[in-house]
Amino acid sequence: MNAPPAPPGPAAPPTRESWWRLGVALVAFLLWAHPSLVGFPFAALLLLAARADRPPPGWSQPLAGLVGAMSATLLVLTAETGGRLAAVTSTYIVLVTAAFLGLVLLKPAPIFRQASRALVIAGLGTALLMRVMWGADAWGALTWEATRVAGVMMRSVVEIAPEAFVAYEPMVRFVSLTWPGMLALQTLAGLALAWHLHVRLVSAPAGGPATVAPAPARFKDFRMGDGWVWGIVAWLGVLILPVSNVLHVAGTNVGLVASVLYVLRGAAIVVTFAEAFGVSVVALVIVAGVAATLAVPLLFVLPGLCTLGITDTWYQYRRRLAAARGAGPTQSKD
Repeated sequence: MNAPPAPPGPAAPPTRESWWRLGVALVAFLLWAHPSLVGFPFAALLLLAARADRPPPGWSQPLAGLVGAMSATLLVLTAETGGRLAAVTSTYIVLVTAAFLGLVLLKPAPIFRQASRALVIAGLGTALLMRVMWGADAWGALTWEATRVAGVMMRSVVEIAPEAFVAYEPMVRFVSLTWPGMLALQTLAGLALAWHLHVRLVSAPAGGPATVAPAPARFKDFRMGDGWVWGIVAWLGVLILPVSNVLHVAGTNVGLVASVLYVLRGAAIVVTFAEAFGVSVVALVIVAGVAATLAVPLLFVLPGLCTLGITDTWYQYRRRLAAARGAGPTQSKD
């Protein structure tokens, strides 16, 4: 008779490299997005990680309280000092945190899928609240405010670099049109970062080890479900077909999110093959930095990475490489 499996032991202590990467990711995120998008879910996950059979470190609860209080203060200040767009963003952050925690506790799934579901739930909830509070003109008011904020931001850039005036109008139009998609990308990054930070700090993740499977720790393993290819189809559809303004905005934002995810997937494939053939990751970072500085090569690199990520849906490049090298298939897709 087989003996029952032993309970999982405490998590291995994080390596210096893993802390270094998380630190860089956290700083980059704080410079890019609202801090509460990572602070709120991180604090809540720390509180949920408290279990009778495996209590978290004694400092985790005070840390959760401190981070949660700071995040709540930032949300209140954002809502009070900003306009409708700031109020909507603050409301959305609260809703997406609640949805993510509910999914973590009630419906086991990989972390990326949980974040995607929480994003959809919070987006629908925020849209419903906007409709109830401000009526049918809510979206038009938010679009106008997003245009104003983008205009102020671009004027600051033009004051520093006058040659950027050529890009003033296109950038204002792009930012005001795609702010929902940008917020969606920030949400996916913030929830994933909050999850990994809390996993590094406690011995048992929130909801237990069987509740949510952690996302791949290595960037080269990044992947998402094949259904995201329909986001690219929707984006191409609104570019080609005569559709209403609502469908145009929705399709453009879905296409933006899907495109960025496929660029990341393509970059992960490049990193995998570079490692397999002995090319240093540092060399890849230098090449990417040069391409970003020169801008022109970047116009070819990004579409190439996106195409590589999309075609990986059918060709499974990393799985084929692993099979060819005798390492077996890579991990299953989200």
